[in-house]
Amino acid sequence: MKKLLALLAVAALALSGRHAQAQTPVDSTQMRLQMQQQRATDAKATLEAQKQQSAASRSSVNASKEQLKDQQNAMREQQRQMKEQKMELKRQQASAKEASRQESAAKKAMRDEKRKARDAKKASKV
Repeated sequence: MKKLLALLAVAALALSGRHAQAQTPVDSTQMRLQMQQQRATDAKATLEAQKQQSAASRSSVNASKEQLKDQQNAMREQQRQMKEQKMELKRQQASAKEASRQESAAKKAMRDEKRKARDAKKASKV
């Protein structure tokens, strides 16, 4: 009877071991599937984060380009204003030069008139 009981215990253990082994492939398959799903979920989250980072970078680049374009336009406007001021300065210098030339001509004409008047006065005395 002890032998029979021992045999039954061994048989029960053997059957339960087979049952456990039969469950193991299902459990490991299920485990692999869950791990695969988790990796897929992680990959999707990573991809979404990269997309957001890419969009933020693209937005930053576009903003930088706009800022650069604005700065270039401002520099062009400054250069245009400087050129205009330079032209105005040249006009003023030319005008001042002409005024100086006319002033010199007027002084010379006045000196000539004075000299003629002196010469005429001397001629009338003699």
